[in-house]
Formats: sequence, C-alpha cells, structure tokens
Amino acid sequence: MNTDNDRQVERVLLFTPKYPPSRGGAAVFYSNIVRTTDEQIRFFVVTKYEKGETIIQEEDNVTIYRLLPRTDLLPRYLRVVLEMFVLAIVCLYLVTTESIQIIHAHASSFSVLALSAVAAVSRVPLINDCRDEAFRPWLIKLGPTPVWFSCAPNIDSILIKNGIPERRIIRLPVVNPEYVSNYESTGRKGNDMLHLIHVGSIREEKGVFLLLDTLEHLHEQGVSARLTLIGDGPEMENLRRSCNERVIKECVTIAGRLDHRETLNHLAAADVLALLSESEGIPRVVLEAQEIGTPVVATSAGGIPEIIDDEKTGLLVSRTASSAAEAINCLFSDEELYETITTNAKQERQRTWDHAAEQLYEGYRRALD
Repeated sequence: MNTDNDRQVERVLLFTPKYPPSRGGAAVFYSNIVRTTDEQIRFFVVTKYEKGETIIQEEDNVTIYRLLPRTDLLPRYLRVVLEMFVLAIVCLYLVTTESIQIIHAHASSFSVLALSAVAAVSRVPLINDCRDEAFRPWLIKLGPTPVWFSCAPNIDSILIKNGIPERRIIRLPVVNPEYVSNYESTGRKGNDMLHLIHVGSIREEKGVFLLLDTLEHLHEQGVSARLTLIGDGPEMENLRRSCNERVIKECVTIAGRLDHRETLNHLAAADVLALLSESEGIPRVVLEAQEIGTPVVATSAGGIPEIIDDEKTGLLVSRTASSAAEAINCLFSDEELYETITTNAKQERQRTWDHAAEQLYEGYRRALD
C-alpha cells in the first residue's frame, strides 16, 4: 500500500446514511469495506440513528456514531437541514479530536454539503464516493476533493462530463459479501408456477409498478407466475394500493424490508430476478443473483450492461411490460437458455474484496499525496 515517501493512512471518517443493521446496498458495501481492511485503518463511521442500537459502538477497527436524526415528522427540507447541522458538528468534533486524515463520503446524500464545509475548514481531503446516478454533480465539486470514487463506467461519464479529470477518478467496484457464496439457486425444481423476485427500493424509477404490469402480461399469455417484492421506500403505500386494484393481487407478495441473509434465501428460491430500473450504478442484487445462480432480466440502465452480457449472463430488455414479459417467458420456456445464462454468470464473477481494498488504498494514498 505504501512506499517510504507515502504517508500511512490510519484514520478515516466514513459517512454513509445506511450502516448495519440498516439494510440496503450502501450498508452492505461500506460495512464490508470496513471489515476487509482489518486493522490497517481505523474507521469512524457517522450514520443515521437506528432504533434499538447503541448510539456509539466500538468494534475491532471501527467506532460507529449513530447520531444522525431519523424522523418523518418534519418536512423534507427541515430534515435535510437538521441532518446537515448534526453531521457538521459531529464530523468537526471527530476531525479535531481523532486526527482524521481523510473524509470518505457516500455522495448521493445532500448532507455532503456539510462535509464539504468541514473539509474546507479543517483542510482534510474529502473523497466523494459515487455509488449510483443519484449524486448531484455540482455538490460533489464543492469541497477540497483530490479523488473521486466511482463504481461503473456510467458514473465515470457523468463525472467527466461535469469537469472531473479522468485521472482523478478511481473505480471502487461493487463486490458481494463472502457469505453470498453459501447460497445456491433452487429455482426451476419441478414447480410449474414461475416465481419472479424484485429486490430494491420501492420507487417508481426502480420499476416496481412496471413489474405489476409485467405480471399481468404474463397471466394474459397463460403463464402461471407470482411476484415477490423485497424492499421499502416512499411509494410503498401506492404500491399496495395499486396491487389491491389488480386481478393479479393474490399472486403478489410485498415482503417489505428483510435481513440481507433472509433476502438471499428468497433470491435463491426464485426463478428470475427482474429489475426494470430507470437508472442504476452497479446494482449489487444482480451480482448476488448471478453468484447464487438465479438468472436476471433487467433494463440497460446505468452500469447494468457492464455486468450483464445479453443472452450470455442475463437478458437485457427495453423498459416496457411487454418486453419484460416476453423475455421472462422466453427464459422460462427455454431450459437451455436458462442453464447457459446461469452457468456463464457464475463463471464471470471476477470481483473480489481484495481488489476493492487495493482500489480503496490507492484512493486514500492519492488523497494524502
């Protein structure tokens, strides 16, 4: 990691709105990044308060501060302002008392504005980590940022388009937790009913309502199918309402938020993962499905084409219910295609935590240089 002229990276402040036991891609990714570094780096994680959890927790190489308010009682703009204020105070305190060398921030949060101010005042380098297309390009250029982390080519393109030099972008890949390899698909084992699954935030842009349309298309074509939706989000009540108004409502299970390992059990039991997103970075659930052996039908949004080679490691479709239904029906009726995709997807897995750690260290080293 270091040469004689390099400064040793020892203390990093990591900001992420989600950290275990909170669920979601960011929570899984950042907690695994922390564990992968062992004791080489001491992390100070600042995240949202989680009911039932100790506000400050000490673990092997990390101190977790669950101090950011989690409340739906205030209007959204007030919640953002409150979070930024608390984040700024906490991070300024940690930078001052814990000799923080680098601030590493999940860039999709509006609260990065507070971190930019803290970094500027304290002269600590800030690395904005762009894990999806939801980040605001103007916001991630405000602080003293020598390096930007990206997870996919589409994120690189957005950064470059907004004036970030390519040489200052480091690819920090999405990687499955090691325990994902303990799960194996049990789909297509003598069950005549096709089982679809979707894992992700319950939002319009994630395609959850489009999946209900897709299920209706399949039933109209005489395909017996059911759908499990795992996740939570701002459109949950609208989703329940829309589902209850449809004739296929008995074939839909809205599971809500689940523990990650429980989600993997559901993913392994399904026949097809369907992801009809409008925008994405590198969706971790696709990588998990590929490793488990559950084939994927997805749109070409964001970085998805980087991990799905159409008809080889998954099926890419246009963002319409008819296109998705046609691909799912084809996959279900063509056993050779099904086996080819699942086999190829498993063989294509090349992402490792060791490589992610190497890229992390490289970004930190450059930030200190």
